[in-house]
Amino acid sequence: MTQLVDDRLLVTLLGGGDPPQRAEAVWTTGYWYVRLCRAVLSSAGPTGVLSSSFAALSEALHTQALRALLELPDEIGLTNLRTLGPLIGQLSRRHRLNALGIEVLAAAIHLQADVYLSAPAPRLEEALRAENRNVEIVA
Repeated sequence: MTQLVDDRLLVTLLGGGDPPQRAEAVWTTGYWYVRLCRAVLSSAGPTGVLSSSFAALSEALHTQALRALLELPDEIGLTNLRTLGPLIGQLSRRHRLNALGIEVLAAAIHLQADVYLSAPAPRLEEALRAENRNVEIVA
């Protein structure tokens, strides 16, 4: 099975931590990746959840994570909107989600992935379950 991780869990992985399921392929979405890049690279300081999580890494891990953020490791898949676009259009008829949520839903369906979130997202969780995708909140 494939696992789709959110941006906050991606910080953990880039810092050398383990994914929620060690033996499964790891993917993230373009929106989550861009959101993490913006939080880390455009921030004047650790003010938000993402930039604070990144800044909390030890100096050695921070350097490793920054390098990995700038060039996402091959073992972390990144979804492609060219592939997901038509599915996003179809899913938008059934689910009222924002751009981030609908991309996650489409990616989970396309990849047949379980989704791991760092925080509850009730509407997204409901849509994922309606489309027979597993979703889990990881603390």
